[in-house]
Amino acid sequence: MQKFGAIGLFLAATVLAGNAYAADAVSDTAPPEAVFTEPAFTWTGFYAGVNAGYGFAGDDDVGLRTGGVFLGKIGKLENSGFLGGAQIGYNYQMNNFVLGLEADFQGADINDDLSTRFLGSDVDAHSKINWFGTVRPRLGYAWDRTMIYGTGGLAFGNVKYSVDVDGVNYIDESKTRAGWVAGAGVEHAFTDHLTAKLEYQYINLGSRTVGDNVLSTEATSDFHSVRVGLNYKF
Repeated sequence: MQKFGAIGLFLAATVLAGNAYAADAVSDTAPPEAVFTEPAFTWTGFYAGVNAGYGFAGDDDVGLRTGGVFLGKIGKLENSGFLGGAQIGYNYQMNNFVLGLEADFQGADINDDLSTRFLGSDVDAHSKINWFGTVRPRLGYAWDRTMIYGTGGLAFGNVKYSVDVDGVNYIDESKTRAGWVAGAGVEHAFTDHLTAKLEYQYINLGSRTVGDNVLSTEATSDFHSVRVGLNYKF
């Protein structure tokens, strides 16, 4: 009986040892669990979008001349009104810095009227920016999905200008003007493809003489703007 008991203990020990070895073998050969990490967001790429905003605080002192003689100032046109349009651009990110180029085109109703009594006559002046656009490099600094940036470059737009004296039209001009723009903004990426921005711009379409030798004025078409925009990043 002692002999059979010893054999039984030996067989039991052999089985336990085999099971432990098998468990170690399975543990040693099991593949490691895959670890997935979300790729870091980048601003690099093309984008396109839409925007809307408001232009305000134009600063055009209206002074009349006739036959080269300055008659005096009659007041100020402070153009203001709504604007809206679309933009397209490209960004390239280097570490935290983002370098880009953007072009936009805006429909606008930025205007002002001036009516006054001057040298015994009723004088009415009107200025309106019908549309404008810009082409601008952008330089930004990004904290992951949020970027602040500065921008500036070429501006162009259509400006209509008119002056009536006692109901008779003496100045009536509608021309496309070129000038410059400068501004800054902040943009945030809500997803890998959808971003939103808040932007300030100052647009100056230059000074020029409108009218003729009978009656003329030096017109300055400029204004400030604040706008919001949505972009789709490709």
